[in-house]
Amino acid sequence: MIDTGKKNLIAGIVAMLLAMFGGLALAFTFDAFAVRGNDHVLSLVRFYLREGHSHGMPLAIFNMLIALWVDRVELSRTLKQVVSWSAICSLILPLALAMKGAAGAPSDFPPLGLPGVLGLALALSLMLAGAIRMKRG
Repeated sequence: MIDTGKKNLIAGIVAMLLAMFGGLALAFTFDAFAVRGNDHVLSLVRFYLREGHSHGMPLAIFNMLIALWVDRVELSRTLKQVVSWSAICSLILPLALAMKGAAGAPSDFPPLGLPGVLGLALALSLMLAGAIRMKRG
């Protein structure tokens, strides 16, 4: 059995833990940085930090799903590796969003999340092709 998805399982679990700790940090600092008077105020910095957390969770789950399915779809060994690494690259998106927030959300921040979006699109496209080619039963 090819064990292509092991690295996706590890990456997914690590990403889930990072996103969880990021969410905890946002929660513990909520009253200090997101409440003014009786109003909830969402600064641009906090917005990007929250987006890093909220994009990290589903992309971590996506990597765990890839770990379960990449060895079962009808793709060559090379394409399975491409799917696996592309899915891991998708985790660049939440990291880039969190980095933009940590940098103070400058308007001239480079589009560092783009490789993550492209990795997600490539992994999904190849998985779809492999799933369509699977035999029934």
